[in-house]
Amino acid sequence: MHESADGPGLSRDRATDVAAAGFEPWPDSSVHIEWGATGAALAADRGDVVVVVDVLSFSTTLSIAVSRDFTCLVYSGAEIESLGGPAMAAIRLGAKPLSRQRKVEPGTVSLSPASLLTAERGQRVVFTSLNGATVVGAAAKAPALLVGAPRNATASAELAARMLERTRAGRITVVACGERWNSVEPGVAGFRPAVEDWLGAGAICAGLADRGYSLSAEARLASAAWRAPTALADLAECVSARELRAAGFAADVQLALQVDADSLVPARMVGEQTGRVFLGMSA
Repeated sequence: MHESADGPGLSRDRATDVAAAGFEPWPDSSVHIEWGATGAALAADRGDVVVVVDVLSFSTTLSIAVSRDFTCLVYSGAEIESLGGPAMAAIRLGAKPLSRQRKVEPGTVSLSPASLLTAERGQRVVFTSLNGATVVGAAAKAPALLVGAPRNATASAELAARMLERTRAGRITVVACGERWNSVEPGVAGFRPAVEDWLGAGAICAGLADRGYSLSAEARLASAAWRAPTALADLAECVSARELRAAGFAADVQLALQVDADSLVPARMVGEQTGRVFLGMSA
């Protein structure tokens, strides 16, 4: 039985214990992985370069968008509603709204990566998503903010390394966004880790390791998972991928599996006042 100063069997809260011990959860390495909006906010507060990974489908969609010369304005759903809804937000931001529906007619832009392939190039569009856009907002204070995926993994690693040097940040934190429990119990809020985001983060970490950067334990594990021979096949069979295929979006999964198909990375525009404008950038 644990004993404390408060008496036998009474233990202090764990957070109090680690705070009293002066514990620092962020590792002494150049590259680390964290999860969700909380991880993104903590990394940004520490002054890290942040790479947001939401493979199915926010990161993949934005990677294709900037490869087609889009200007991407990224806002969470709550922020869009605070601006008066998608149509009004787009007017106020001088951009086109993202369709509320994933399945759209050719030429209309939605969160489906496949929709970008038939859309006119060079558009200015407000992008939102449940997870990726929310994490981007949480990382607003970061000195540099990128959106990574397997489609741009090599380019993301190169650009993150360049940003680390340019901004003199403490490290690169790759944030795996995670997923909602959409297919389990409709109407019930929930959040889970997402293997596709873990593998996508691992792809970027592997690229940084190849460039000589030190990885945290979490980043090493994700990197090793990405280098496994079955990584892409496993990604194709994860819950989120099967859910998309069941809904008729097999093409979106295939686009997400195309490693290094894009050479540009969605990167936050330097010096722009809102901090929510992303353009395609390379190292």
